[in-house]
Amino acid sequence: MTEESVPLVIVFDLDGTLWAPEMYELWGGGGAPFRADPSDPNGAFDRAGTNVRLLGETRELLQKLSTDPKWSSTSLAISSTCDEPRWAMELLQLFQFTDSSGRRVPMLSLFGDLVEIYSANKASHHRTILRKLREKEIDVKEDFSQFVFFDNQTNNIESVSSIGVTSVYCPRGMVSGVFERGIQQWREKVKRSVL
Repeated sequence: MTEESVPLVIVFDLDGTLWAPEMYELWGGGGAPFRADPSDPNGAFDRAGTNVRLLGETRELLQKLSTDPKWSSTSLAISSTCDEPRWAMELLQLFQFTDSSGRRVPMLSLFGDLVEIYSANKASHHRTILRKLREKEIDVKEDFSQFVFFDNQTNNIESVSSIGVTSVYCPRGMVSGVFERGIQQWREKVKRSVL
C-alpha cells in the first residue's frame, strides 16, 4: 500500500451526491422527458423547465476517473434509492462524457453494469456490486475493503459502513475536496488493517 494506491471500486449515490435536485423534488408536473441544456454540459431540464445539474466537481471527477491511467483498474458503480429510477436512467443517458478513447459517451457507460437503482438497503446494493465483479473474475476480495462509497445521507453511510465499506458523507455532493478526503480516508483504513 502506497500513497498512490487506489481503491478497486468507487460507488456513488445519485440524488444529492452527483446531481440535484433529487428526483422526487420534480414530482407535480416535472420529471421526464428531460432535455440537455444546450449552453451547459452540466445541466438538463425536465418537462417543467426545472434545471437538474451535476453537483460540484462531478463532471471533472468522473472524467478523470474514466480517462486517467492511474484509475484504469478502478471500477465505478452507482448505488441509488432514487424514487424515480426511470428518470435517473434517462439522465444518465443524457449527460455526455468523453471516454478513454476520446469518444462522446453517455454518463451511464462510465459505470458499465454496476448500476443499482432501486429501493433497498444500500448494503444490499454493495453486495450485488461485489457479486457482479466476482462473476467477471475481477480480482476482488470477499470483503469490502477495496470499496469507497460517497453519499449525502447519513443513514446510507451508516448502513454501508457496517459491512466494511469506507463510506464518505458528502451532504453537499461531490464538491471540492470531498473525493480527495474519501480516498485518504480509505488509504488510512487500509494501512491500519495491514498493521
